[in-house]
Amino acid sequence: MELLTLNEAISLDVKRANQLYKKHFNPGLLEVYKLLGMSEMDIESAEGVEIHLKDGRTILDFSSSIGVLGLGHNHPRIIAAEELCHKKKLIDAIKVAPHKLQAAFAYNLSQLLPDPLQMCFFSVSGAEAVEAGLKICERAQGPKKTKFITASGSFHGKTHGALSLTTSGGFQRGFLMGIPKENIVEVPYGDVQALAAAISENQTGEGENSIIAIILEPIQGQGLHSAPPGYLKEVVALCRENNILSIFDEVKVSMGRTGTFCAFQIENVVPDVVTISKSLGGGKRAVGAMITTEAIFNKAYAGRKDSSLHTTTFGGLGESCAVGIEALNVLQEENLIEGAREKGEYLKNKLLKLQEKHKGKIVEIMGRGLLQGIRFAFNKSFFSQVIDTSKFSIFNTLDAIMMASIIRELYQRYNIITHFSASDPDVLHVMPPLVVEYRQLDEFVDAIDDILERGLVKIVAEFVKGNVMDMQVKA
Repeated sequence: MELLTLNEAISLDVKRANQLYKKHFNPGLLEVYKLLGMSEMDIESAEGVEIHLKDGRTILDFSSSIGVLGLGHNHPRIIAAEELCHKKKLIDAIKVAPHKLQAAFAYNLSQLLPDPLQMCFFSVSGAEAVEAGLKICERAQGPKKTKFITASGSFHGKTHGALSLTTSGGFQRGFLMGIPKENIVEVPYGDVQALAAAISENQTGEGENSIIAIILEPIQGQGLHSAPPGYLKEVVALCRENNILSIFDEVKVSMGRTGTFCAFQIENVVPDVVTISKSLGGGKRAVGAMITTEAIFNKAYAGRKDSSLHTTTFGGLGESCAVGIEALNVLQEENLIEGAREKGEYLKNKLLKLQEKHKGKIVEIMGRGLLQGIRFAFNKSFFSQVIDTSKFSIFNTLDAIMMASIIRELYQRYNIITHFSASDPDVLHVMPPLVVEYRQLDEFVDAIDDILERGLVKIVAEFVKGNVMDMQVKA
């Protein structure tokens, strides 16, 4: 047996690293990276919005690692927080006494959220935070209520419970559900009347119903659909009238990304439960949180007997809490929330001008703050005549092939990383770190402008001929 040392692992060349990745980690994902032209990315370092490659290229990261990097890569204050923990040899894990950093982290979160949201549970992922939210609602409501409401197009995680409430993108394919299908009610996103009808259909007696809670994303992470004005407020009011709890899943859209700390705060509304993760760990730690009211917490876990009914081994480790504390302070002291709102307005205005310039090529500009999407008007009638999607196992729809072509082109020609979701492949996600500079936003918009000027036919043709077809031959 011969183990790689840390120095050897850091020094692996790309070819050897990809061999190990394919053999020991995820060969299918490696094929996806190859199609997008990113499997040979040899990274020297990363800071802020920039990734520096060993070949001398500087890449702009407009994906934020799907939301993790709200503060950018290796924010100096986050690194300093980690170093302080190491210098002081602060305790990370203790299970037989309260940890002061857990208390402080929970307090800070309560200060950034509206009353009465004040009780916290810490996890290591967004899905785990959602699981905590589902369980506390179920426990607080008691055994007579047995169902959850979720929205069409939702994504809440890939663990069994969260997956049960995820309706987008075929993520449930091949899995048993942690919550049985008969205990899930799906309603159209943004439709209050449909929600009211669903509640009415699940009445169990005079003034009673079987619904434990509804879980919603204020902005859907997959399709980037935003809640219509007033929708969240009406949902919470309707739930309170019918003794139904409300969970707002803010895993992807919180931490200031949309111009408020949480996206729901644009409306004068307070849910019963909020879930936060992604950039809560400052881009360096796996941190998630479920925040609820004291009343709900006490119904579920009050007293010594029930206080440990829901725990997790690595949730709330000392250094993770330290980084989370510093991440929240960075948001406040560097005015990143206000900056996200201002930069988001600037970006949206530039993209709207681009839509006007390239009439018929962009359907709409979606999202808010520094979470925006460009929905392209792909000419599927033309491409369907020249591309046989049945041959392709990875990007097997016209929309996905055309979007993958754009993403590859943005990376290879313009040195910009972006992403899209399989459930809504005609929407390019624009999600730079909150520390992005205006000149970098301009650089991205100019790249999209140039791509649309050149036209997608050539870009897609090169992608299919040089990448997808090549992989089919190899297969």
